[in-house]
Amino acid sequence: MELTQNLWERYGFTDNPYDTKALSLSEGAPLSVQEAYVPRAMSATTADLLTNFLRNPGGGRIVVEGDPGVGKTTFVNFHRQRWEVAAKHKLISPAGEISVREGWNERDLLLSLLASLSARLRLDLGEREFVKNKLLSEITAIVGVRAEDAGGLSGQLTLFGFGGGLGHTRSKSVKVGEVTNEHLRDCLRGLVALVKKRGLAGVIFHLDNLELLGRRDVEPLQRFFDAVRDLLQEPGVYFIFVGNTGMFQQVVVPLPRVRSIFFDTPIHLEPLSLGEVKAVMEKRYQLLSAPKKEWIKPVSDEVVKSLYQTFNGRIRYVMNAITSLISHLPDSYAQPLTLNEATAMLRGIALSEVKRLLHRGEESVFLHAAAAGRFTNSELGMQAEKSKQLIQKYLKNWLALNLVSLAEKSGRNQFYEVEPRFAVLKEVTK
Repeated sequence: MELTQNLWERYGFTDNPYDTKALSLSEGAPLSVQEAYVPRAMSATTADLLTNFLRNPGGGRIVVEGDPGVGKTTFVNFHRQRWEVAAKHKLISPAGEISVREGWNERDLLLSLLASLSARLRLDLGEREFVKNKLLSEITAIVGVRAEDAGGLSGQLTLFGFGGGLGHTRSKSVKVGEVTNEHLRDCLRGLVALVKKRGLAGVIFHLDNLELLGRRDVEPLQRFFDAVRDLLQEPGVYFIFVGNTGMFQQVVVPLPRVRSIFFDTPIHLEPLSLGEVKAVMEKRYQLLSAPKKEWIKPVSDEVVKSLYQTFNGRIRYVMNAITSLISHLPDSYAQPLTLNEATAMLRGIALSEVKRLLHRGEESVFLHAAAAGRFTNSELGMQAEKSKQLIQKYLKNWLALNLVSLAEKSGRNQFYEVEPRFAVLKEVTK
């Protein structure tokens, strides 16, 4: 096997057309949002809603929600790029989205906002202008990008200030705890003022990972929003929170103080249509085709249609499945996979993983779970004819192995979902 980094060359592509990373804001990326984005034919209303949200001067807060894998992050990235490049009143964004972590409070969010926005300004201003700015140098020290070497002592940061002459600096070492939240808020206001001084109308912060936090337990996420409620009202700042279906109703609505500062309704994204998924692939085939070469579709249209149905239209899982298929083919194979070939391969790959992770008795119960897709302890016990105690033991193991996840708590019932890649096992019998 030749050790080259182009698995896709045999099909005439320079890179993976099924890459599931969100489309990049960078024009130089192989799949940039400027070139590779395919508008949603059925989402004109949702697109207009987000546009009108951003047309409100002064800042705001909104939730974009939908099931995992439907393209929420790319949808938001497209609109961030439009407002930075094409708008009359331009809004700047950090290069990437901010992932909210479990247990975050106001301070954690403030530090992340400062780090991401100052990093973006560093790219725009250039190093020379950046280090000349007292505020930016101070923020760089506060967020720990330039931590002073204190002989192995932790918790020391260097705040950089500038003396009378250009190029002469003075530094002051302070403990992290000495930097108050109010001072961090002042730094954020200073950054927004700097952005506006450069002729921009404001800042967009794109925050994600909320679907992972909110699906497990809404209470920690409610505490987070309650803690950051005042911070979210900074003038000139637009906060776009990306989460799972129902997050707005479950997390924001029960908190009147938080609900009062949010845009009136969340934006809900449905899965792309089959035609739109095919259009996304066709666009990528064209963008990633090798110069002056013909390209071959790695899988037939029938495979795409079948995967679309298996994964309920969630494009991320369709793309991941195709990448997995191609990764398991010999180098000599350079023709579109048929539906029968693809189905047999995907089931074989999934079954192999299940057999590797689970013992035989547990494996047969997991196949019942895969067939159901979503289930409670009692439902799975009835289908597999096993006791609740045994099912609970298996569930504990499956959760640890990330084979299933807790989807919802409803009263005394806990609903679980099988990891989407195992949906291909629905037709497999014991």
